[in-house]
Amino acid sequence: MLINLRQYHHPHDLQEALRLLRRLRPRTVPLAGGSTLIGSEDRSVEAVVDLQNLGLHYVKMDLDSQSVLIGAMATLADVSRSDAVRRVYDGIIAEAAHRSAGSVLRNQATIGGAVAVADPADELLVVLLACDAHVTICASDAIQLPLAEFLTRRDELLAEHALITEVALSLPQGQTGAAVQRVARTPADAPIVCAAAVLSFSNGMCTTARLALGGVSETPVRLPKVEVMLTGQAVNSELIEAAAEWISELVDPIGDFRGSAAYRKAMAGVLSARAMKEALARLA
Repeated sequence: MLINLRQYHHPHDLQEALRLLRRLRPRTVPLAGGSTLIGSEDRSVEAVVDLQNLGLHYVKMDLDSQSVLIGAMATLADVSRSDAVRRVYDGIIAEAAHRSAGSVLRNQATIGGAVAVADPADELLVVLLACDAHVTICASDAIQLPLAEFLTRRDELLAEHALITEVALSLPQGQTGAAVQRVARTPADAPIVCAAAVLSFSNGMCTTARLALGGVSETPVRLPKVEVMLTGQAVNSELIEAAAEWISELVDPIGDFRGSAAYRKAMAGVLSARAMKEALARLA
């Protein structure tokens, strides 16, 4: 509960929402689904700007840009049920959105909120990274940047009172397989570590490799060095095992009550190998 909340704004225009958020006093924050904000009990929040009426609930296929476009206010339930999302990247985005929360929270939490919060083990963000998602952010101007870049600059970008307005996914090119793997205490729990792989091929050679991990850093991460190792190669089990071993060496997680640092390092390699092998099998 936000016990010091004094103002509630419900704008119908993006520029009006941004104007309200730029105010120095009272401290004003955006309200999307509210699943994180309301649960935070942040006593410094005095005003909220509800984003419900800004027209950002869409999930659609855009044939002109050859992309799937997801408005920031689309709920995880919207994403998991969307035919456009289910048809791309072997359905792993819809799968991750469904597993990211229980049924009640899936109908409340939004994709824009998930990107803004950037939970270290968020399976949906890991999958979006592997699918090379781009994020549109509006402040004084609208800019689009890769999700991977947004995550490294998240504090800087959101400090400018910017709003995330859209997540875009380019349609895969060529023969593409995608998969996500996770380990958790129970199937219903959030993952301790998760890994996603997207592999594209032409004439038997890997033209694009994208790998992402959650639960091994402060935010989900891409693995560009390992991606380069796979690109241009005829990927097989031996190469995947070598890549997985390197992944275990590259990551430097911090342990907690859910899993030690050593366990997370080991599972980063194991799950990455499983995801790559499943992505490869889906090409057949």
